[in-house]
Amino acid sequence: MIKRFIKVVLHEWKLFFTDPAAVLLLVLAGVFYSVYYPLPYVKQLAEKIPVAIVDQDQSVLSRQITRMSNASQQLQVAYVYGDASEAEKAMAEEKIYGFMVVPKGMERQARRGESSGLGVYTHGAYVMLHGAIGNAFATVAATASANLKVQKIATTHKLPIKKAMAARDPFPLRVQNMFNGTTGYANYVVPSVLMLILQQTLLIGICTLGGSRKQRSFLSSEKRFSVVENESLMYRYFGRFTAYFLHYCLFLSFYHAVIYQVFDFPRRGAAGPMILFAVLFFSATIHLGMSISLLFKRRESSLQVFLFFSIPLLFLSGFSWPHSAMPQWIQYISYLFPSTFAIPAWTAIEQMGAGVAEIAGYLCGLTVQMILYLSIGLFWTYKRR
Repeated sequence: MIKRFIKVVLHEWKLFFTDPAAVLLLVLAGVFYSVYYPLPYVKQLAEKIPVAIVDQDQSVLSRQITRMSNASQQLQVAYVYGDASEAEKAMAEEKIYGFMVVPKGMERQARRGESSGLGVYTHGAYVMLHGAIGNAFATVAATASANLKVQKIATTHKLPIKKAMAARDPFPLRVQNMFNGTTGYANYVVPSVLMLILQQTLLIGICTLGGSRKQRSFLSSEKRFSVVENESLMYRYFGRFTAYFLHYCLFLSFYHAVIYQVFDFPRRGAAGPMILFAVLFFSATIHLGMSISLLFKRRESSLQVFLFFSIPLLFLSGFSWPHSAMPQWIQYISYLFPSTFAIPAWTAIEQMGAGVAEIAGYLCGLTVQMILYLSIGLFWTYKRR
């Protein structure tokens, strides 16, 4: 009995490396995308973004602000203009992606203790650059303002600089970013995309091999492709399931041990939650794939359908926009796909070091999907045997 089962597993696994489409989807794609996708974000943060300073004040303080902006990790002051219209033209031509306006008389007003606003304008079409430029200019402005206040306190009260700093800010705020200490974009987006890559390549691969069986008359009792196809339904179904499951467990191990190490992604996951996650995520996905593979008459059809849904599924997972902020009917649709539960569960395990209790809700969702799609898969396989 075990030999018959292993025979089915090995036969299916052999197809991963002999069927050209399966090699591309089930072997090469998972490796290629795991290396290719993180490469553009290897620096994690946007650095030395070209910006400009519109210096209408032409004072010591305005020049200090220019130097501080240029010294910032995120900014590079490419131009200094005297008029805002010149900066607007440069930003329209994308020579710069933001600029700060230092108004005339700013230093004089600041030394009198009067308020004087600095204007910051960013290229809103680039969300990541917009945020980085705004935060960097805000830090420069706050630092320059704090220096003025410290100097005034030290001069007025004849205090050392350290005591003047303490008097100016007796309760300094220290912000610590948890679970993504570098606030890197790659740490945020790549782990989520990797789970979607596993899901999509697995679904397309299952449907592609399922489609090829139909094209080769795999489902015809008179034209069996191999001895394995003459095995009972349970042997064939769960033998194929085991082949896909073990194969993708290797992928998950490769991501955790190699990709996360090479690209320095947070790795805080314990073995127990990771194993349980793998069992439920891959089981739900494989059963879903084996259920819907029977719907495609041609193997190419699954590739067209799932490639179309890849981007919507990424957004449905809630990693880029809060799930609770989506319309209710979209939330209901998202519950049909394993990635909706798998992406937040995996990021919680790897980045937060979450245990089973912390991700119990996501694991329950995957369990329900696993049972549902297993039932559908066995039913349809039995009806169409």
